[in-house]
Amino acid sequence: MGNKVKIQDNVMVPHGVTIEDGVFIGPGVAFTNDKWPRSITEKGELKTSTDWECTKTLVKYGASIGANATIVCGITIGEWAMIGAGAVVTKDVPAHALVIGNPAHIVRQKKI
Repeated sequence: MGNKVKIQDNVMVPHGVTIEDGVFIGPGVAFTNDKWPRSITEKGELKTSTDWECTKTLVKYGASIGANATIVCGITIGEWAMIGAGAVVTKDVPAHALVIGNPAHIVRQKKI
C-alpha cells in the first residue's frame, strides 16, 4: 500500500494486490486474487492453501477506481488511469485511459 492512498468503505483488497502512491479506490471496489477459485478439488476434497495460486495485480501511481468496480487479478492499471463506477476490469488498462463497462473498455485516453 502506497502513500497518500484513499480507500473508501467496503473495499476488498486481498493478498497479492499492490497499490502505488496517490491511488483513489471508491466504495465497494472488489479486487480478486485467484483466477480459478474453487472450494474443493476435482476429487471432492476441501482445497487447502497449498492448492491455491495467488495472481498479482498492480495499481500504478495516481490511478482512480470508481465505486463498485471489480478488478480481476493478473492485470496492471496504469498511471493516472480512471476506472468508471461499476466497471469489470479483465485486462490491463494503459496509463491515462478511462475505461467503463462490463467488460471494461477504453472510451478515452490522454496522449502523453
